[in-house]
Formats: sequence, C-alpha cells, structure tokens
Amino acid sequence: MNGSILFLLQLAEGPLFRCAFALLVLGLLRLALLSVSDAIGGYLTARDAGEFWRKAGQRGLALVSPALVLGRARLGISRALFAYHIGLNVASLVFRLGVLLVPTFMVAHVYLWERGLGISWPALPGRVADVLAGITIAAGVLAFLGRIYSPLMRRTEPVWTFFKPLILLAPFITGFLAMHPTWSPIDYHVMRFLHIVSACVVFILVPFTRLLAYLHTPLTQILPEAAWSPAPVDDQVQTGRAPDVMTQ
Repeated sequence: MNGSILFLLQLAEGPLFRCAFALLVLGLLRLALLSVSDAIGGYLTARDAGEFWRKAGQRGLALVSPALVLGRARLGISRALFAYHIGLNVASLVFRLGVLLVPTFMVAHVYLWERGLGISWPALPGRVADVLAGITIAAGVLAFLGRIYSPLMRRTEPVWTFFKPLILLAPFITGFLAMHPTWSPIDYHVMRFLHIVSACVVFILVPFTRLLAYLHTPLTQILPEAAWSPAPVDDQVQTGRAPDVMTQ
C-alpha cells in the first residue's frame, strides 16, 4: 500500500474522526437545548394549553411528513401535487431512517465501537445489512430526484439543499463498496479513506445545516400559523399569496 495513503487513512481514522464526532455530539446537544428552550417559551406564550399541544403536534408531524401539515392548512393544493409530495415524504423518511439506523447496526461499526470504547450491541446479519443499505441508497436517489422535480422545493429551498441526499449518500455508497472490495473499481484503502472523510463531513454538517430535515426552510416560514406564538401577518399571507407556491 502507498505510504501516503496509509498516512492519510491513519489521519482520517484518528484525529479527523474524533474531531468530527465531537462536533456532532456537541452540536446535537446544542440543538436539544435550543429545542427545549423553544418548547418552554412556546408553552409560556401560548394562549392556552390546547393551542400549544396542537402546534407541538404540527412540529412533530412536520418531521415525518411536512406535506400532511401543508395539506391540512387547506392552501388549495392540487390532489396530484399533494400525492406527489406524500410519496416524496415517504421516500425521504425511509432514507433518513436508513441513514441513521443501518450504520448504527452495521457489524463493522459495532466492532469498532467495541474495540474503542468497550461497548457493543447486536449487529445486523451481513445479508440483511446489504439489503437495507440497498433500500436506503434507492430511497436517497428517489429523494434527490423528487426534490429536483418538486415545484414547491424549487420555490422555497436554497439551491444547495437539493444536494443534501447526495451528501448523505456519499458515506453510504463508499462504505458499501469498502465492505465489498471486489465490486469496487477503486483500491480498498482509498475507498475506506473516502468513506471516513465523507462520514466526517456529514458529522460536521448535521448539527448546523438541517441536513437530516426534509425541509431546509422552516415550516413556520411557509405557514406562519405553525409558529409557537402567532404574530400578526400581512395581507399577502392571510390571502394565501405567500404560500401560493403549493399550487404551482
């Protein structure tokens, strides 16, 4: 093996991975504290408890399927567009769950945690892990293409966010090929290096870029009524002009 590749691989597996993982943990802790603070503030400023829990339900539902929240708002969404986004939400949810769960229970990753920290948990059998990885990759491709062809997403989302599924797919595909080196056109050690680096990039981006969220633009910017404490809105929002993108 080339000496420079060995050095880069050791660097990626050591300092780079530890720094990226530390940023992930600290960033997620920050998000958790902000979410708790937001919930407390929403509860204290809500007009009544029923209003608070209704909007808390909207927030939770938006994590799973934002299209359902938008559909309940009765914004004049066509049936075809509503069905399209429900399907896109399903693909996105499968993809996001796969991104979180498959690596967590991959046997190679469980072994690394056991070797490094002395803790372990049940791992997926190899064939099951391969099938779930394939499903996740397919769902990620559908989520990527579906976002591109969505008129709502093109109107409301920043351009770079259309590449979020590809960013999440990079460690998945490189890891899958590293696990099956005979299928890879690239040297095993290079592929392993690319897998670790792409995973570190995801670790760094997750707490700061809504990388795992379906919508990068907060739902409250599309539907101000979904905010914790409703504020007066202008005539354009009240008449439906602001969220008119749903009917495009």
